[in-house]
Amino acid sequence: MLKNIKGQLFLLLFSSLLFALKNANAQSSTIPQGSPSYHMLGRLEITCGKLMEGYHSVNKPIDRLGAMEYVSYIDTVSNCELSDVDLANMDYLYRDNMEFSEKGMRESRKPILKIFYKQPANFLSVNKSKFKAVLNPVAQIGVGFDADNLSGNKVKQINAKGFEIRGQVDKMLSFYTFFTSEQAFYPGFINDEIRSTKGIPGAGYYKRFKDGGYDYFRAKGYIAFTPSKYISFQFGHDKNFIGDGYRSLLLSDYGNDYLFLKVNTRVWKLNYTNIFAELTSEYPRRQDTLLNKKYMAVHHLSINATKWLNLGVFESVVFSRQNHFELQYLNPIIFYRYVEQILGSPDNAMIGFDFKANFAKHFSIYGQLLLDEMNISQEFDFKGKGVKGFFKPNRWWGTKVGTQLGMKYINMFGIDNLDFQIEGNIVRPYTYSHNDEITTWTHYNQPLAHPLGANFTEIVSIIRYQPSPKWFIMAKHIRARYGEDVDSSNWGKNIFTSYRDKEKNFDNYVGQGVRTKLNLTDLIVTFMPWHNIFFDFNYRFRRVNSEIDTRDRNTHFVNLAMRWNIPYRHIDF
Repeated sequence: MLKNIKGQLFLLLFSSLLFALKNANAQSSTIPQGSPSYHMLGRLEITCGKLMEGYHSVNKPIDRLGAMEYVSYIDTVSNCELSDVDLANMDYLYRDNMEFSEKGMRESRKPILKIFYKQPANFLSVNKSKFKAVLNPVAQIGVGFDADNLSGNKVKQINAKGFEIRGQVDKMLSFYTFFTSEQAFYPGFINDEIRSTKGIPGAGYYKRFKDGGYDYFRAKGYIAFTPSKYISFQFGHDKNFIGDGYRSLLLSDYGNDYLFLKVNTRVWKLNYTNIFAELTSEYPRRQDTLLNKKYMAVHHLSINATKWLNLGVFESVVFSRQNHFELQYLNPIIFYRYVEQILGSPDNAMIGFDFKANFAKHFSIYGQLLLDEMNISQEFDFKGKGVKGFFKPNRWWGTKVGTQLGMKYINMFGIDNLDFQIEGNIVRPYTYSHNDEITTWTHYNQPLAHPLGANFTEIVSIIRYQPSPKWFIMAKHIRARYGEDVDSSNWGKNIFTSYRDKEKNFDNYVGQGVRTKLNLTDLIVTFMPWHNIFFDFNYRFRRVNSEIDTRDRNTHFVNLAMRWNIPYRHIDF
């Protein structure tokens, strides 16, 4: 009798699941970070002045289906004034996501051998009623010259080759895989970072290659499925980014990929994301051995409060347990700080807020606030009298806060597709660090947020111009000030170091330690003769001025590259 009841319950649950899958909206693969699609989509949001219910670009990477739903929505808005280049960019988006767009499914006039490039955007494609798939080669060949006298071999090269495959099965299941084998000779300042952190920015394990080069793989892959109309799951290796800026102080894509399960709930004007991830602790390079693990859990709630205003709340925790995940952090709707406290406060919990406001069809203001730790009674001296006494800060070391404020100006001075962006970031000393080196906000010897770590101020200025659909010009200047350590000191910049060894409890300030100035200027000119085939010219000037003269460094770097179905990688620090 009991077995019969269990069997009937199982049959009922299984039938309900099949019904839900049958009536679900498809969960699709995502657009790779660094793709020109992101700036194109951002321009549409600002130029048209409309946030669509259910579309939340703050959560990246953006899924292809959601992007196509938004582009189709914009396509039907009569009062949206788009330039000829914007219209061409929309055509690019349709073609680049052809499995979710009839406009992108048009056939090529002359496919190669009647097999390859049946659609202009894809090397090989399958288009059946219940199965769609795309296979594209991936390649990058670049050669450059580094005028840095300290960089050793002045000729720098990169050689990457691989493939990407994505597909959709019966509108219920999607999959994606990306693989490259890369050999690279980096400019001197990147080599310095690799030697210091024992990690290649954006990559994982590596081997030495010839004289001064590196040999490594980059691989990511995931599956995604939708058990109901409003809930989707994604499981695999990739990165995540939360924010609307060039940088993110919450969670960025600077570091290596990691294993994660993402649960996304989209209903009404709300988008609620849960990420449960397995990370790698900081480690020294040595012979092959099992690396220590740690874990991350993230909540992010985003709401399109109006057609022009998006608000978000962020919460995260990094923790380490021997041989198991902390099951209490699997609760998707509880505050992590509460769980961390009832466990004895052994973990690194943070909260944050973000916003974006689009207005006048030309402007967007955005920002983030990160609270790693704050104690009002420690930070302010309440013994003083009046307003002056109340606002006198003690500069307590435990006030670990990061702030971001930025603005985008689209079609600047009335010139179509000339866009300007300025962004300021400030992170106080010891932010992202913890009382041990394991539970810092890091993964695989790289930060999970800003590449400068902590204890810095930064201004990022970017001008983008697209004079025609095939040409992209980007000029960028980054000015930062930060305080470095010397010998065994810990002034709060190195987020891999425990704050137990801090220099002092009070009178801490941003930039303390060895005062250092960074100026980085980048010019990138890109030509796209065919879909997702790019030719890049890059000139970079980087200057570091330190109180310690031996740490000064000037870099002039010129590079030419060809990319095929691979996004541009910005390594800016």
